[in-house]
Amino acid sequence: MSAAYIEHRPHATSEQVSTSHYVIIVDGKEVYGNFSTQKTAKEKACNEGHKPVHVARERHLQDRKNPAHWRVDPC
Repeated sequence: MSAAYIEHRPHATSEQVSTSHYVIIVDGKEVYGNFSTQKTAKEKACNEGHKPVHVARERHLQDRKNPAHWRVDPC
């Protein structure tokens, strides 16, 4: 199955903006949303069979094309 990205919402350009929820992005589209923690979003992506699952290293760094912004989380 396709790779999944766990992203913070709302998008932020500053570390000072707080996260309200997390979403799962697959093939550039938000497929699942409104998770209260990064862990629950990651678990959902793993349970749905997505591999690899990428988690944002820092909230304001979410460029899917830049591997340094992500860590691969084992399922």
